[in-house]
Order: sequence, then C-alpha cells, then structure tokens
Amino acid sequence: MPSSASVEGILHGDDNQRLNYLVQVFAKYQMTGKRYETKTWHAYFRRIAINPVVFYQHNHALFYEDNQSDKDNFQIHEPTYIHGDLHIGQFHYYFDDTTNERIFQIRQHTKKIAPFTWDLKRLATNLVLIGYYQGFSDIEIIEILKAFIQQYINRVKEIKKINFFRQNSNEENQIHQTKSYLLQGQCSVIDSIPVQQEMHEIDWKELNSVASWIILAEQLAITVADLHCQSTISVLPTEKIVEKNPDYSLRIIQAALSSSDQQYELIQEICYFAMNYAEIAEHDHRLFFKCFRNETIFNGILMGNHRQMPRSLVSARSLSILIVGGGIGGLATALNFAQAGIRVRLFEKNSEFSEVGAGMQLAPNCSRVLDHLGILKQVQANAVFPKQIVWMDALSGQRLGCIDLGPKFIETFKYPYIVVHRADLLNALYQACFADPLVTLETNRFVVSVDERPKSIMVECADGTRYDCNMVVAADGLWSSLRKFVHDDGAPLSVGYVTYRGTIDISQVSKEAGLENVQFWIGPDMHLVQYPIRRGELFNQAAIFKSKRVPDDTDEWGTREELNQHFGIGCEHVKNALKLIQSNIRWPVYDRNPLSKWSHGHLVLLGDAAHPMLQYAGQGAAQALEDADALVSAYKKYGSLNLDAVFREYERKRIPRSSKIVQFARDIGNFAHCDGVAKIARDATLKAHDMNDYEILNWLYAAEQKDSE
Repeated sequence: MPSSASVEGILHGDDNQRLNYLVQVFAKYQMTGKRYETKTWHAYFRRIAINPVVFYQHNHALFYEDNQSDKDNFQIHEPTYIHGDLHIGQFHYYFDDTTNERIFQIRQHTKKIAPFTWDLKRLATNLVLIGYYQGFSDIEIIEILKAFIQQYINRVKEIKKINFFRQNSNEENQIHQTKSYLLQGQCSVIDSIPVQQEMHEIDWKELNSVASWIILAEQLAITVADLHCQSTISVLPTEKIVEKNPDYSLRIIQAALSSSDQQYELIQEICYFAMNYAEIAEHDHRLFFKCFRNETIFNGILMGNHRQMPRSLVSARSLSILIVGGGIGGLATALNFAQAGIRVRLFEKNSEFSEVGAGMQLAPNCSRVLDHLGILKQVQANAVFPKQIVWMDALSGQRLGCIDLGPKFIETFKYPYIVVHRADLLNALYQACFADPLVTLETNRFVVSVDERPKSIMVECADGTRYDCNMVVAADGLWSSLRKFVHDDGAPLSVGYVTYRGTIDISQVSKEAGLENVQFWIGPDMHLVQYPIRRGELFNQAAIFKSKRVPDDTDEWGTREELNQHFGIGCEHVKNALKLIQSNIRWPVYDRNPLSKWSHGHLVLLGDAAHPMLQYAGQGAAQALEDADALVSAYKKYGSLNLDAVFREYERKRIPRSSKIVQFARDIGNFAHCDGVAKIARDATLKAHDMNDYEILNWLYAAEQKDSE
C-alpha cells in the first residue's frame, strides 16, 4: 500500500504550501520560458479551468511530482519499457495545446524504467475524477475500479500472443472519431508497418449507470493490458533495440501477478491511490483557481498580487438531474426517475431521512401512484383500513354524517382509503430509492443558492461544493430555499391556526373513541382528528384551533391555555382527548396562494415547494406524488435536451389541478370551523348526505383526470 503519511500530508497539509508547490510545478513544466507572457497564461488557464480531469490529465508533470511521494510495497523489479504522457507502454498519447489535436506516437523516453502500476494508477485516477463529476458515489466508483483492475489482471494472464495493434469495439453511446498519424521517417520494426491507431471520443454523459461504466472500464483494461504486454518496439535503428525477446514484457508482468495475494494487493493499492489522488486533484484544482488567478488580470507568478478567480471557474461536479429535498415528494421523484432508467442524485439537508409528525391519510389517488411505484404493498403492510370517515359535533358529541369506505368505495375508485404513520410512508420510499443503483442519496447537503447558466444550472451547497446540473428539482418543502429563484413571494402566510398532534399507544384509548374510523370532531374555529395507525398499534390525534396571535418568535401564541379554552367547551369525549394530546410541540398552519408557473430555466418546483396546501383535504402527500409522476412522464416524453417542453407539459397538467385542491382544502377548513347560521346549514348538509354517494369526490380520487379541471 502507498505510504499513508505522504498522501495524508498532501490531503491535510497547509494550503499555502500546496499552492506554492503548484505554482512552481506549473512554472517549471508548463510555462518554461513563457512564465511572464500574460496571453499564454490566460489561454492555458481557460483550457484547464474546465474541471480537475483536464487539470491533471493534460498535465502529467503534476501527477509525476506527486507520484514521487507514493512508496509502493507492490513492485516489479524487472523493468518495463518506455512510458509516454498517458503512460501506456511505449505509446505516447497527448493533447497538443497549440493545434488542439490529439497526438498518438511511439516514443523513446530518457527514463526507461518505471513500474507498470503507474499506468493503472493514472487511468484509475481519471476514472475516479470523471466518475465524481458524473455524480457517482465512492462505493460505486470503487466497484468500477475493482472491475477495471481485475479485468486487467485476467487479460494479462490469458495473453499468449499480442498483435501490434488492437481494434476496439465502440459502444453505441460513444462518439467515434478516427485520426491516424504517421511518424515521419520512423516506422515500427514489425514488418515496417507505419504507426496508426484509431482514437475514440467518449460521450461521458451517456454513461449514466454503474453497469455501463464497468463495461467501459473492462474494455479499457483489456486495451491497456494488450499494450503493456506486447513486445518492445523501437523507433530507433534496429541495431539499437534493447530487448529482442518479444515475450519479455509479458513474462515480467505475468510473473508479478502470479500470486493471488499480489493480485489482491495490487487491486487494493490502486483503488486506494486513485481515490485519494482524485481527492488531491480536486482539492488542488479548487485551490489553484480560487486563490491564484483572475481570469482577466495576471500579475506574474508571485501570489502577493493575486485576485480571486470568478465563481464561474471554481470547480463544480457535473450532474444531469439533482433533486433537492429528501421528503415524500423528493424521494418519490427520485424513484420515478430511477424506474424509468434515469440516474439521479438527491440532497437532504438533515443528517438522516426522517419525518417529523404522526399520522396521515392516503386517499385512492395517492395509493394509485404508490402502486405504480411498486411500494403500495409495503405501505399497506403497516397501514390501517378505516371503515368510515365520520363527522362529529365537537360541542354536542352528535354524529353528523359519514363517508363509507367499504366495498362500494373501493369498487368506485379501485383503491382503498388508508391511514398510516408518516414515517412508514417515508421509509418505504427511502428503502426503494436506497436499493436502486440509479439513485444516489446524500445527507447534510444544504443548497444555499443556484445560478442559471445558458445550458445548465449551478447549485452551491453550504459547505462550498458546487454542482453543474442539467435540471434541478426543488422538492424542499414549505420553507423551500429554491422557490424564490422561480417566484420570490416571500415567506409562507400564517392562517392563524395552530396544531398540536402526536400518537399514543392504542391501549390508552377507550373503545368509545371509534377505533375503526377516521373521526373529525368539528367546532367553531377548531377541530380534533383521531384515527388508529401502524397496524392498529398506535392512535393518532391532532387538535387544531385558531390562535388569538399570529405565530412569532415568542411563546405567547397558540399556548396550552388557548388549547384548553377552545376544546374545554367541547363534549366529554373531546375533553378527555385533550388529556392525551402531546402539548410540548406545536405547529403553526401556513398557506400560500397558487402560482401560475413552477419553473425557471433549468429549475422546477415540486410538492410543497410549488403548492403547499392546508391539511384539511388530506392531499399534501398525494399531490407531491402526482407531481413526481407527471414530471417524470414529461421528461421521458421530451428528454433532457428539451426541458422547456418538459416543464410546459408538467405545469399544464399539474398547476390547474393542484390549485383547485389548494382552494378545496381551504373550503373544507371554512366548512369545519364555521359557527352560527353557517354551522346550522353545515350540520343539515352533513346529516342529509348519503354515505355511499361519492360524486363530490370523484374529481379528486378517480383515475382519469382532465387537464382542464
């Protein structure tokens, strides 16, 4: 294994020392004789400012210098010959900064002896860097690296006779460009064939799964092994050939890999080196451009007069789709994309994926989307299937009316009405996302800003990391930090109501509480909701009332005293329920007016970030799930290159419906909380309603929805 001290010293060393080292290396190797030519530096900086892959891939001197501090226990004591800039055998492959051409040559180097592990480290490091910038996790990258190195070992062990050139098959997702180069006056000694080689450009963005990367890595390993193990080629007159045995290099490497212990050691060493070196490369790149250069002003290589680089040149990882928010809407969106074969990354600002709250009601339109996602059975395994939704008078205790949820309801809407613990629904979504290799989940990622670019959107997190994304889905809830970049309408609006809620063990509840139903105890400016959850083991309660004060930073709004005042005038059942209500946590109730547009550039809103709604209709989760389904359907239809069409269709389908439900929830709140003459009329309406009449709910729960609704 490499010396941990040297690697750790670079990773955690002083930035000023590291920066000074980088300056000297660039001045020594890249700008010899030109270090004070401003235009030369500017041109060079702009090329390598793209990302750390270019920064190191095109500057082998940096790799070589850092590699000197890497002490290998795994060594080949016999020499292999002639490493070029890309360090593949005797072949020299590099990018010509002057002509912008890729050059492929056979070349003799002054240093003839170098461990062949350098080749694998170089390629493995580039795989790691590119993998990071395509959004792969450490675990996924290590899997790719191990496949690359193991395939190299397998190839070396099976090689018997190596042809001078090997034609590589290209995957369909690669852009094929062929360039042949003839060495003037120099030919190989094998039948005097001019040196030619096909060069392939890879479309890295199309490699969006671990499986496709492993295929590419294994093909790369085969090619590298073939090049390493062919006989020594000389570009000098034939009498000066150093080694005449055509199997010389092959025998050396095969002998070195003969032991399974050595093979394991090689795999571990290169994985360790590549992962750490990629971190060094990214750190150096960020450090160099943050502290050393300004894009338009150059003051020499001394750091005393430097100006900070514009943010546009700070390194950023490349992502296709980023979802911000790990709640129900965010996880559902990630799972929808993954099931469509589309890779996504999701950021959650908290340290874990969890839900604060208790029970929630899932209507048939919600279950329909969960069934489409393949997790309905898992959710239902922890759910309760109530028999009725019952409206009760909180003051008199009188039963006012109900909606039957039995066979006719299920026949009408194809799915039952269920009640669950919020954590159970979230966990089902989380487990499905966690198990899908196309979903990468990250916690402690708080997005603080976004910056629209002509062809992408730059996202910055609180820790300074930045991501260049094709599309960002803001599913970060009621207090969304990204909503303002679409529509800056300020903070959510308090409607003056306060909620006390929580769960208790079912053993604490009397049978008179109605353990088979969802019960709404309604009264003037207040109501109480009760129902069992989690397989009937817990009892969920929520007491909502209108406070005399608007929520603020004090403890004087929505107090326990106000709670008792509102519900103290209730019937005996309501008064008893208060004794079991958790009173240490309260939630103010917020609302927002519907928006006419949910997207801007490459950013789109979803769930409560787009359309928060009062809880009275029990549709918050359902509408976030419907959003996710609609967004991914539009994306599958139009693709990543036509986001305008994706967002237009998504908004056309979802804004009218969700806006109608926002108003519907408000209407239910007004209906439940009325008093006086309005209460008399309401009670009469509920008593007259047929419990098997679902016409009023058909537009909300039915499968077929019209866009115009």
